[in-house]
Amino acid sequence: MPPPAFSSSPNSIDAREFEQLIRDGIIAIKNGNRSHARRLLDQAAQINSADARVWVWLSATTDDLQERRTFLEHAVIIDPANATAKRGLLILNEQLDKTRLMPEGETYVPQAAPSPEEAVSKTYTCPNCGAAISYNIHETTLVCQFCGFKRKVDGQVESQSTDQVLDAILPTTPAHRWVENQTRVTCEQCGSVILLPAGQTADSCPYCASNRFISSTSLMESIDPQVIGLFKVDPPKAAKSIKTFLGKGLFAPDNLAAHHAGMQLHPAYYPFWIFDGTLEIPWFCDVNVGTGKAADWEARSGSKFENFKDVLVPGLRKLLPGELAGIEPFNLDDLVEFSPDFLPGWVALTYDKPLADASLQAREQVIRKVRSSIPSSVELDHPKRNFSIGAGKWSGLTYKLALLPIYIGNYPFQGKRFRLLVNGQTGKVGGKKPVDTLKTAMFIIAGLIGLAIIIAVFWVLRKLLIG
Repeated sequence: MPPPAFSSSPNSIDAREFEQLIRDGIIAIKNGNRSHARRLLDQAAQINSADARVWVWLSATTDDLQERRTFLEHAVIIDPANATAKRGLLILNEQLDKTRLMPEGETYVPQAAPSPEEAVSKTYTCPNCGAAISYNIHETTLVCQFCGFKRKVDGQVESQSTDQVLDAILPTTPAHRWVENQTRVTCEQCGSVILLPAGQTADSCPYCASNRFISSTSLMESIDPQVIGLFKVDPPKAAKSIKTFLGKGLFAPDNLAAHHAGMQLHPAYYPFWIFDGTLEIPWFCDVNVGTGKAADWEARSGSKFENFKDVLVPGLRKLLPGELAGIEPFNLDDLVEFSPDFLPGWVALTYDKPLADASLQAREQVIRKVRSSIPSSVELDHPKRNFSIGAGKWSGLTYKLALLPIYIGNYPFQGKRFRLLVNGQTGKVGGKKPVDTLKTAMFIIAGLIGLAIIIAVFWVLRKLLIG
């Protein structure tokens, strides 16, 4: 039987000790020291048994399934909305399909591909002439370039039904049929895995422009995209944006835009993870409530809530934050529910950053933002000291896998290669440009001359005033 519920004031020393024990217990678990974590969490339970986090983390300190179930059931009694505890109980009660679970400490062995009755490949050929058809971004139709056949593709605006519960899927290894039915090739140069509709080929890698491809291994464990941001910018408009971008800049070479106006751009849909949810972080500090010079420090505590939405994490490790910053933001309000009918004539890349890793990165983004803002957003009317923050509580975490449109182009200049990206929704361009060394040198010289003139004028005026 758990000890009585914690009834002390939240401003008490016990409250701070409780949060410290929780933090230390979590660290011990992550470091593999479960016996030490058990002692710490047992102490935390003696202080406050009415916090579900104690029982959730205690369940990670034991291999006894019945004991683990008892801890998780107690967490759900305290907090019926605790997704982590409910997920654990689902696993223990065998309510998740065992064939989708990754046994702890084991490597998942892919099962056989679905039978033809279970997975039907959808081909994109013209019903009139048999030629390949492609998706036209302006007309939102599937179009045959030979006989003119057209078929309208309706995009349904994304809804809450596209949000997937994060805690329910993290312990699983789901296999999805759309990914399995795509032609898969891997770029030998950069390793990107490209997904193509049946019968469609790729002439070059959209990321690095290499044309060396090899067959890819099975992707049965990949997650299907839920939403897609359709291309709104066609190749001619993207090329025009590139030319404008290259022509700007004080230190850019004068002939850069003209010389590379014909640079080949490679459009593709790139994978991104999108996360929503709520974070609660407890805080503690001492507040000076005295008047004048008489200090009177009083313990205060509270919680900071952050409802976050559309936290974007690239699903491809090669897409660096610095590169993406130049073309953000994407219009996430314009996403539509994914359909493979949007992809004929276009290529899509699959992710190499797993959902679990992406969710950790998203949480780090959120918690950095919240932690940096807490000290300046609480107890504004009083001086503070000994400010500390407890372990965060996450709830309502959901995710979506989105395909977002990007053009990428590479161009050489004086023996170096430079990569440019274009946002396929907005046309915004980002990337690096070469610097004209002569212009830079002239600017530095002009600056030094200007500084020398200012110093000389100042010296003359000082002489005149003194004289």
